[in-house]
Amino acid sequence: MQTDHTNQDNRIIDQLKDGSKEAFHILYDTYSPKIHAFALSNLKDASDAEELLQDVFLKLWEIRSTLDSSKNIKSFLFKICINLIYDFIRRKNIEKAYLDYSTKSSPSTSDNTWHEVIYNDMLNNLQQLVAGMPEQRRRIFQLSKEEGLSNDEIAQQLSLSRRTVENQLYRAVSSLKEKLGSGSLAAILFFFLHCK
Repeated sequence: MQTDHTNQDNRIIDQLKDGSKEAFHILYDTYSPKIHAFALSNLKDASDAEELLQDVFLKLWEIRSTLDSSKNIKSFLFKICINLIYDFIRRKNIEKAYLDYSTKSSPSTSDNTWHEVIYNDMLNNLQQLVAGMPEQRRRIFQLSKEEGLSNDEIAQQLSLSRRTVENQLYRAVSSLKEKLGSGSLAAILFFFLHCK
């Protein structure tokens, strides 16, 4: 019986790899209730669990062409779910740590140490992302967010048009938003604007 179910999943995965939306919906209908229940038990919030569920199946669709039909799809979906839960909790911890710092609260020593570790991790991640930007975009971003120069001042200093500066800043922020999530981005940009 288990073998029949596994063979059916394997056929559905092969169809999904070919872009079958029907196969995708079959997998969604089969596994979404369990994924949602698992996410809810960890996140304790219905809307967060629903959002994470959508992210799991979005990820599945995005990587469908690389799937191995011989692998257990249920285990694979739960692996995606667990990774997304980890990322979600980590992001929430980063945001909480930042809020503690920005409001100059005084958490307990153990909490403070933990938040400092997360906070430093957040900054290290940001610095790596900034370092990975194209040279001109990185310099414009640093002049704006670290040194506090206006767009006109940056344009004059780098012999660029104001439009170029604005475009590069927009691309820098969009890239960070994509890689860090909008909630974390707000905290990080606040840090660059006020805490340097």
